[in-house]
Amino acid sequence: MSVLPAPLLVEPSGAFDGVDGSWSSFTIRIGNPPSNSRVLVSTLIPETWVVNGPYYCNENSASNCTITRGITFAPATSLTWDDQSTFTLGVDENLGIGSNDAGDYGYDTVGIQITGGTPILLDHQVVVAIDTTDFWLGYLGLAPRTPQFSNSSQPSLLQSLKNQKSIPSLSYGFTAGASYRNQTGSLTLGGYDASMVVPNDVSFSLSQIDTHDIVVGLQSITFSSSNAAETSLLSYGAGFQTFIDSTLPNIWLPENVCTAFAQAFGLQYQPLQLRYTINDTMRATNMQTNASVTFQLANFVTGGLSVNITLPYRSFDLTLSPPIVDNSTQYFPIRQATATQQYTLGRAFLQEAYLTVDYGNQNFSVSQVDTSGKPSHIVAISDTNSTGSTTPASTSSASATPSSTGVITVSSQSSGLSSSAIAGIAIGIVAIAILAASAVIFVIWRNRRRRRLAAQPRAELPADPKSPTDRGERGYFPVGNYPQKQVPMVGVSRKGDELDGRAVSSPLTQHSGPNPIPMVELSGSAIERAELHSPEPDRSRSPTLVNQNRGSMITPTPDHGREIWTTTRLEMPSPGLSSRDSIAAADHLANPAAHSPQMLPSPQTEAPSPRAGSSTSAFQSPTIGYTRFGMTTPPPISPDSHQVVTPEQERESFL
Repeated sequence: MSVLPAPLLVEPSGAFDGVDGSWSSFTIRIGNPPSNSRVLVSTLIPETWVVNGPYYCNENSASNCTITRGITFAPATSLTWDDQSTFTLGVDENLGIGSNDAGDYGYDTVGIQITGGTPILLDHQVVVAIDTTDFWLGYLGLAPRTPQFSNSSQPSLLQSLKNQKSIPSLSYGFTAGASYRNQTGSLTLGGYDASMVVPNDVSFSLSQIDTHDIVVGLQSITFSSSNAAETSLLSYGAGFQTFIDSTLPNIWLPENVCTAFAQAFGLQYQPLQLRYTINDTMRATNMQTNASVTFQLANFVTGGLSVNITLPYRSFDLTLSPPIVDNSTQYFPIRQATATQQYTLGRAFLQEAYLTVDYGNQNFSVSQVDTSGKPSHIVAISDTNSTGSTTPASTSSASATPSSTGVITVSSQSSGLSSSAIAGIAIGIVAIAILAASAVIFVIWRNRRRRRLAAQPRAELPADPKSPTDRGERGYFPVGNYPQKQVPMVGVSRKGDELDGRAVSSPLTQHSGPNPIPMVELSGSAIERAELHSPEPDRSRSPTLVNQNRGSMITPTPDHGREIWTTTRLEMPSPGLSSRDSIAAADHLANPAAHSPQMLPSPQTEAPSPRAGSSTSAFQSPTIGYTRFGMTTPPPISPDSHQVVTPEQERESFL
């Protein structure tokens, strides 16, 4: 098990330096013998910058030149200085500043003063002795990329600290400090100071822009004061992406936003200096009314989680000093951007904001500075690129979590999962839960539907009457050896049908409810058929056999001099029917097609021929009946009960 080093809390110099405001500086050592210099923090550059003293502070300069510029450095006085020539600085060129500025590049020893400890020394570091007044003080650069000049491959200051195991990760926490409340800056390398942070849950991803990787979405800017209603300084939906860079003090915004600032705070624009100034009257008014501005930041220009950073008017109340101006002048640190790549939240913004950057996990956070004065609480940030089991040497027991620090990183006591891994796990769990709930709902719906359908009775659809396998069971009565009109059997009817001559209701077939009538099959037996030999019949008066017990008619049909007797079922009057109703029933049997539209047509079938030489053969009646949802077989007819009647007697029997 390896032990990770503890984070480094860099000690502030205790001084507030600068000619464009009062800024908390930090003390570093350069060269051998070491020369102390007070420098500011730059989140943009990867090298260490100091002011080239002999170049600017000569006998013609002010007596305090060396002091006001943070104590200059003379490269020639260092025994370990390795000069690499003069190169342009190439910093903040997007802002139109320093494009022609240059410095003497070389290698030398850099020492960082640690709070409560001895300085951390780094050999052979890139040091730039700047030869310009655009940058009044030197800088301790925190960008981890390799410095680009000549053929140099020397790692950055932050990477060198990580390589020699002076810090646990490529990370830092920083706030610029605020001279108006006498609060010095705070810089932690390899971690952050939790006592300086107001927690929030917003984590930002580092940009892929090599030189400007700290980018946020600025969604709104709101002005408020005790004597005026809250006012938006940024039109709704007009948000934009902006850099965070501590190298310069100004906040670069679109021109219309700067104009809104000027109206809210009573500023005057100075076109020659490209600056906004304020008179004493408006300055006093803004202080008395506690005027402030709130910046709403998020990963995107609209939507998503956001964090508010509020700056009081005093954070904008800065002073320009000679030699930048002839006389000290109060100014407001906003500048008009002429292109979108100039939008920048500078050092003035970081007076009230705490920035935590974790290059190992490729994220950062921005939090409101906690001004309650809590004791320092340093928390280490582990690097996900570290291998093996590690234990931080820090004595802190806190964890760097979004709910407590506002940054999503792997802390000294983290399980090792990155923010993207945690988000992926959470999304997976939610997706599985949704799928499981959908499956349960589907199963419940399907079971209910099955039970509902099972509770409903099903109707039997009539089969094909032409099927040769069941033709004799569907109630069709074949008559004769030649096509004749086939009479279907009177069958069942629904409950409530009126006896109007079109259907005859039977008590056995009555039912209740809206469901279709179930299939009913009546018991029956074969009907014998008798073959009678007789002379040529008198076709004008064909006798009719009537089954007095069963109510059937046997009608002779001509067939080559013989009479083939066929049977047609006749419904006899029921006890509750009148003679008139009986006549209606008989009429129904005589012409079923006209009175029973529900009856199925009967196929035409020839009756079987009698066997030759038989004097008395069985009279076999085919099955007759009526089919709707079921089948009915008529009761047997006994040939013994037949008697010969005339048509007149037949009519009289019904009357």
